[in-house]
Amino acid sequence: MSSASGGADPGTGGGSEEQRQRGIWILVAAALAFAVLALPQVVEGDDKTSFAGSALPSGGASRPPTGPGGLPSGLPSGVPTGVPSASLPGYGSGGSGGGGGSGGTKAPATPTVAPDPTEEAYRAVSSGDCLAVYDTGSGDYNTRMPTPVDCDAGNAYMWVSAVRSGGGACRQGPGQNYMSYTSRGRTTALCLTRQFKVGYCLLAKQTGSGRQARMNAGLMTVVDCDAKRIPVRYNRILHITGVYKAPASASAANCARVQGDRTYYWSWLVNDGRTLLCTMVYQG
Repeated sequence: MSSASGGADPGTGGGSEEQRQRGIWILVAAALAFAVLALPQVVEGDDKTSFAGSALPSGGASRPPTGPGGLPSGLPSGVPTGVPSASLPGYGSGGSGGGGGSGGTKAPATPTVAPDPTEEAYRAVSSGDCLAVYDTGSGDYNTRMPTPVDCDAGNAYMWVSAVRSGGGACRQGPGQNYMSYTSRGRTTALCLTRQFKVGYCLLAKQTGSGRQARMNAGLMTVVDCDAKRIPVRYNRILHITGVYKAPASASAANCARVQGDRTYYWSWLVNDGRTLLCTMVYQG
């Protein structure tokens, strides 16, 4: 049996070299792990670029890039984007607020015209109607509203002979005149013929006396026979004593009501000369 003295144990010496090599590989593996795991974090922390790749100023806060019109790009769903901007359609001075759509322009609404009751009343009158209208003697009619009444009524003072678009188209003469109304540039004229009735009174102005006396009657007027005051342009109240079909050469002499009648009558031919109107100064 042989032996060797002073030499190392083969099993022990071999283990030491293997352990050294294993330690080196552990160090290499640790270094690689450090490079893979730790080094990228350090590099990212020093990066000067944003997530979208646009450069940021040193020390500046991260701001998302903007798209056309000044609106943020890449906004998440649910974030409103209807932000007013002068670069967006339908916004800015003079904008209609309609969002810049391509629809046709609507025509302006036709303004509503308020009804005119007086005009409607004039246009409702027809030829042949009778009206409770008369000349007050003060330069106007008793009403501006021509309300028709029954022609046999006590206040049926006027008979409408025609309806025209202007007063100049109406016949005018003793016992004839017109009343008109203009609204929105349109005139409606009612041609009037006075209905004389026995017992009614009208206004007149007498000038002179005796054989020189003259009587100018307001044939379209109506007045209370017992009126204490009358318009200043008149000074007499005439009482209607007769309304007759005019005979040939008619005169006040045809107004006598009884044989030998000595009443002083004032007469006029009215209704285009077909009617003789007889009156006397009212005595009360």
